[in-house]
Amino acid sequence: MRYALVLTSLVAALPLAAQRTDQLAFLRPPREVRDPTVEAYQGPTYRPVRTGEVRSSGFLTEMRHLPFGHLLGPVDPPMVRSAQTPELVFNGSVVAVQPPAGASYQRGDTVMFATVIPAPDGWGEIVIPTGLARIGERSPRQTLATVIAMYGPMRAGQVVLPLEPFVNPGQVQPVVSNGPTGELITSREPRDVAQAANIMFISVGRSAGMRVGDFIEVRHHPGPRLNGADTIDDVMAVAQVVHVSEKSSTIKLIRVIDPNLRPGTPIVRTATLPN
Repeated sequence: MRYALVLTSLVAALPLAAQRTDQLAFLRPPREVRDPTVEAYQGPTYRPVRTGEVRSSGFLTEMRHLPFGHLLGPVDPPMVRSAQTPELVFNGSVVAVQPPAGASYQRGDTVMFATVIPAPDGWGEIVIPTGLARIGERSPRQTLATVIAMYGPMRAGQVVLPLEPFVNPGQVQPVVSNGPTGELITSREPRDVAQAANIMFISVGRSAGMRVGDFIEVRHHPGPRLNGADTIDDVMAVAQVVHVSEKSSTIKLIRVIDPNLRPGTPIVRTATLPN
């Protein structure tokens, strides 16, 4: 009896924090779980995307004939015509470029280097940027440029395009928006499993009101399943628009719940930038 009284006194003397056990977990205040996408909407200000994300993401040509020039390769010394070799180009390198037929680049222009691969039927080609360069000296034989940004390996034979203008909207507050809707077209690179930061293309663009910085949800096809529960249109992934063309947009995955993202999977815009 005496030992029981001593034990009771010791327990009573312990701080309350030391007496907590798993059996008292239900008494603790619930832990608040925040969805990162919702937090982005509710924050006081929001910077839609980085300029580098827009420049490096790539796009679909949508069957347009773009004014492609060509990267001839690094030049050393600068006034010696470049030979077309597979030699790699690095940041700060001076390279020779060939403008498209009937056109020219002006000193101070910024151009984009890119690789071009086939896109799904009806969408033309996929343009994947590899870097940026600023036009410098020009001569009747060649045009020189200095590499100022790298997004991937740059080699002779890649295409050259004038850089598209991009106006950074600055810090803004997104507005929740239900629509427009479309579907996934394809991913920029072939992948069996989708992951955060992957680049994909969707079938809605500028003509449907899409803007750089908009939020997209990729959702399951709803419908009945054989010998299983019906499928609902729950969210598979959350993405952000990083490039907009007339009929298509480029998105960057920021959260992946179900990595089985395939062409034809439905998408819907859930938030947009204010006018």
